[in-house]
Amino acid sequence: MRVNTAWLQIPRQGVKSGRLLAADLTHFSAFPTKDRVWSAELKVTWKQTTARRHFGEPIDVSDIQSIDQQLVQDAEFGLLLLDQDDRIVWLNRAMAEILSASPETLLGRRRVQLGEDAQQMLSTAPKLFQDSEHQRWVTRAMQRAASGERLLIVQDVTASEQLAEENARLRQQVADLQVTDELTGMSNKRAISQALDLHVSRSRRYQNPLSTVLVHVDTNDLNSVQPLSSDPIILAVSRFLRDRLRWVDQIARWEDKLFLLVLPETAELDARGLLEKIRAEQDALELPGPYGDLRPRLLFGLGCWHKGDDMRTLLRRTLDDLRENSDA
Repeated sequence: MRVNTAWLQIPRQGVKSGRLLAADLTHFSAFPTKDRVWSAELKVTWKQTTARRHFGEPIDVSDIQSIDQQLVQDAEFGLLLLDQDDRIVWLNRAMAEILSASPETLLGRRRVQLGEDAQQMLSTAPKLFQDSEHQRWVTRAMQRAASGERLLIVQDVTASEQLAEENARLRQQVADLQVTDELTGMSNKRAISQALDLHVSRSRRYQNPLSTVLVHVDTNDLNSVQPLSSDPIILAVSRFLRDRLRWVDQIARWEDKLFLLVLPETAELDARGLLEKIRAEQDALELPGPYGDLRPRLLFGLGCWHKGDDMRTLLRRTLDDLRENSDA
């Protein structure tokens, strides 16, 4: 069944002779599931009306008229056909709504004759485009025929993008609420920061001694061994350090190869004594098989609370001491 071309508003004189691939419409299957029914119906209708044995065989541009136009007009994604001279020769209702214009004002015009917003919308770079004026996201794709005709497909994906942003926000909230390090099972930076802040507040109130230690795991001496990751080393060091602390002390994985020890009620002399003990027992640090007798080098930075210190001041002093020892 052929559809009246005047009703379609496709000016046949505006379409030069050429051929489009029926496979061009298979691009619709890339759209969300709710729209794929249109893709299936379009392809079935296309095959039936063109009476070709193999779907994907080249067809004349005029055969676009043979598709059930109710399908393409009611599709929720925008379709727009450009001829070789970049003139708009056909579009569906969804595309007219996306461009905020009536079909009559668009047909027969080149893209460069449209407003800046419309030109930007009818571009295909980037594929995902944020239309700030209308607060929406769209994807664009262009299917080209060898003769020069182009089929532009525009899909409003605002709902899916908003859902993705919401999922990302929720994942970040969950990550922010985590208080343990996944590898070692120790407190993470967030948790130890909260605990240290409480210890500093207690020291400021009661003048209690408080020390912090940063332990950097230097793996440069292990470069001759090429494991898949440094996780086994970090895990072994975390167990080694934890076994040498009092029950009241706290340890956390501060960064990838950096641990923070919080030593309440510990003055500088006692803290240095603990560090000397850890240094003396480093041979007891056991690494997995591939490392043999190799050991990482542990570098220490010590900071002791002084009157007037807040958490940041104490940690800055601890980090400065670590840097001095690393340069030594």
